[in-house]
Amino acid sequence: MDGLPKAALVVVAYGHAATLPATLQALQALDYPADQRQIIVVENGDGSSAAVAREQRGVAVVEPGQNLGFAGGCNLGVALSTAQVVVLVNPDTIPEPTFLRSLVTALAKPRVGIVGAKLLYPDHTTLQHAGGFLEQPLALAHHYGYGEADQGQFDTRREVEFVTGAALAIGRGTWEQLGGFDTAFFPGYFEEVDLCWRVRAMGLTVQYEPSAVAIHQEAAGLGKRSAPYHRFYHRNRLRLLWKHRSDDWLAAEWLPAELAYLRSLADDVEINSLTDVYISWQRAFITGSDPAQQPQTAATAPPRPHLSELEWTLQQVRAKPIITPIPFRSRLPFVARLRTWLNRIATEDYLRPLVQQQNDFNASVVELAAALARQRRVADAAILCQGMFLAKLMRQ
Repeated sequence: MDGLPKAALVVVAYGHAATLPATLQALQALDYPADQRQIIVVENGDGSSAAVAREQRGVAVVEPGQNLGFAGGCNLGVALSTAQVVVLVNPDTIPEPTFLRSLVTALAKPRVGIVGAKLLYPDHTTLQHAGGFLEQPLALAHHYGYGEADQGQFDTRREVEFVTGAALAIGRGTWEQLGGFDTAFFPGYFEEVDLCWRVRAMGLTVQYEPSAVAIHQEAAGLGKRSAPYHRFYHRNRLRLLWKHRSDDWLAAEWLPAELAYLRSLADDVEINSLTDVYISWQRAFITGSDPAQQPQTAATAPPRPHLSELEWTLQQVRAKPIITPIPFRSRLPFVARLRTWLNRIATEDYLRPLVQQQNDFNASVVELAAALARQRRVADAAILCQGMFLAKLMRQ
């Protein structure tokens, strides 16, 4: 195919020295004219990714000297390119040879603003992303096909609400008209959703292209159940809503759903992270600061509620929930053995069921106390959520 536009492949890396070489090798092996592509690596971390990137020929490396976040890193990489098409690629992806050609071809169609790829897990058979949508009114992100076996059910090009920033293409003119990513979505999450929403507001479409395929390890450095993940995810989920939804809509649609979502949670890590997010946003609305700029250190982290009497009791019960017989001891070994033997004859069979009954009761107490403690944390979070939203309304 002649007349292919020049494409810039921008890779933002943060501690990806282990996975980046394979990504860059795959980019260099793409079925696309070498003189029509640029590969740019933005080092957002400690320099380890830049070091391995420089070992690859034909790769431009830039080190801004600080962590710009995913959005800021992408913006910098695109600004340093001269290509007509911008393609964002995560540093833990392995694109198939036709990946770039498929994206560029789909992007050239009328009224197409952004094109995203099909992502598979490293087993090459399990789907990770085939386009995405948001569960409203909470703005919880979901991916079509997530966790399903890839059996061709998502092999049709179609319009979607958003595509992941792990592998997407956008025309340079559209990118510049929109000003690129909004760097307020620091350090990551929902910046690509925001970009896709803005593209659609221009009257363009967001397309999923199934013939553009890449293998993706999916944020190997940040567990999806970790507190940092939940904090970044929910902080920027709310940022997206604040940016694109009116206060009237938020009050009528989002707030009741958010409180119901809190009541449905059974994950203490997520509950605590949401509590921190609500406090951070409330502080931001009152002080005019930004949650992303509030350092999360021991001295400045959002205050946690004091340990309640219930939680203190729960800790005590957890410390020793199981009763175990205490062996007889004596300075004369034969006396201890004799008393143990007599105890087995006289009382052990009688006491064993009582001990088991007490252990079962203790386990029930621990379970009940944990449930009550979780309900208290949810209630605290619900109050803070409403206080945060009130602070937002009062800021107007």
